[in-house]
Amino acid sequence: MRAIVLAAGMGRRLEPHTVDTPKCLLELGGKTLLHRYLEALAALGVPEAVLVVGHLKEQVVAAAVHGPAGVRVRVVENDRYTRGNIVSLWQARQEFDDDVLIMDADILFPREMLARLLAAPDANAIAVDEQAKAAGDTPEVACEDGWVVEVTKRTDQDPRVRGAAVGMLRLAAEAAEILREILEEFIDTGNDTVEYEEVLRDLASEVPIGVVEMGDLPWVGINVQSELARARDDILPRVELLDQGEAVAAR
Repeated sequence: MRAIVLAAGMGRRLEPHTVDTPKCLLELGGKTLLHRYLEALAALGVPEAVLVVGHLKEQVVAAAVHGPAGVRVRVVENDRYTRGNIVSLWQARQEFDDDVLIMDADILFPREMLARLLAAPDANAIAVDEQAKAAGDTPEVACEDGWVVEVTKRTDQDPRVRGAAVGMLRLAAEAAEILREILEEFIDTGNDTVEYEEVLRDLASEVPIGVVEMGDLPWVGINVQSELARARDDILPRVELLDQGEAVAAR
């Protein structure tokens, strides 16, 4: 099992915070998002993390060197990071020879969320907040008969929507290999400006992808100023309580 963390983006809508600092190196409670990711992976026994870097890549690489023991970190460069993040995932395609966790690098989450995804009975599974409908840039997960059929921002009140995609996907090696083939087809045909979630419709038609419900856990994807403020003021205290083994009230 290895984690593939997509950390190449520019985070323009978080400027000025991201002019000189990559999103994954924003500090929350004295720790960067990247350090929190690596701590969670190490604590849950994921031995390897592959960081896909682009914007201000030198800072990300330098920070990764000082990450916690227990997880090996390698770097893959996306020199086309201004395109869609599908390019970042495609650049990591050689890493799909094992079970993988595909993770956006801008999420504040408790370790329990990752633990649930790792413990899910389905070989392929996506983290979903069933209590939240997506807003802004967060895609939604649509299901039929309990299995994912697509992950998209264009749901238009689709009754199949199960909830908001958190930004974590677990795939067995066999499914990851199929994903690699789908990614290559997208890139070969010039579809390099889309988000990687667009390929999940094709993947879901080939392999079953289950859902792991996370709606009772605090989390936030940090894309805009208001989400950064919410992360610091509301989500962080609850995440830290959970990571310390204390209970928090369901939202």
